[in-house]
Amino acid sequence: VTYKKQRNDTVLKVEFHSQFAQNVRYKCNEYFVQFDGQECTQPAPIVTTLYMEKYSSNHWGTAPPGELSGFCNATSQGQLLSGPLAVSILINDRCSGGNAYTGKLSTGRVTSYLLIEEYCV
Repeated sequence: VTYKKQRNDTVLKVEFHSQFAQNVRYKCNEYFVQFDGQECTQPAPIVTTLYMEKYSSNHWGTAPPGELSGFCNATSQGQLLSGPLAVSILINDRCSGGNAYTGKLSTGRVTSYLLIEEYCV
């Protein structure tokens, strides 16, 4: 999604809420945020890890609600300046080769959303 940052002297808060599911037993995935293709460095990367132990071959098992949230004011490319920023929620298998999904077992209601807020510091 593209977010238009209003000012140079602000910090962004990003929240992603969804159902997180994993269909590989004893594996995990990281969910993380990028700004214009770069992870946050200041104050820290915005990341969460999903590890699923229980899984049966004929059922997805649980799909617990998950949240990914944090603040960012800079990436390795420098401070997040005013103007359009591409904000991405990504999933990788850095921790143990999992196979994660979001919004699985949805009931037809809104189960996932992304919230971006700008705060003065």
